[in-house]
Amino acid sequence: MSTARFGELLGRLVPLSDQDVSEILEEQTMSHRRFGQIAMSWGLCRAEHVWRAWCDQLASGPERVDLGMIGIDTQALGHLSGKIAREFGVVPVRTVGERVILAVSAETLDRAAEQLPGLMGKRLQFVLADAEQIAHAITVRYS
Repeated sequence: MSTARFGELLGRLVPLSDQDVSEILEEQTMSHRRFGQIAMSWGLCRAEHVWRAWCDQLASGPERVDLGMIGIDTQALGHLSGKIAREFGVVPVRTVGERVILAVSAETLDRAAEQLPGLMGKRLQFVLADAEQIAHAITVRYS
C-alpha cells in the first residue's frame, strides 16, 4: 500500500489550492518545518485537521516518531492506566475522534496490536518510538 502525501490528506479535510500546496512545499524546503505546522501558521487549517490527516497517514502503517518533538497530549493519557502502560511498554500520545494513537517500540508493537484493542475498547493506531523515550514518558506521566 502506498502512503498518501500529507498535503493530499490534509486537502481532503480543508480546502487547499494547488498554489497553497506549492507555496507550503517551498516554505518547507527553506524552513525545514513540517507541512502541517506551516499550514496552521498560515491559517489554512487547525491542529485538529493536522492530527486527523496524520491519523489517516498512519493507516498505512506506523511511522517512527521522536516523543520529544511531537509531545504527549495529557488528555490521551486518560485512555490508558499506568499499570497497562507499564505492562505493555506503550504510551498514548494523541486522541483523534474515536482513535487513540499509542507510541510503542518495535519490540512491543506486535503484542500491543494484538491485545490492547480488546483491553481498551478503542480504535488504536500506533507510532514507533524509542523504548527509552517511552519508559521515560511512562515514568513522568504516570507517577
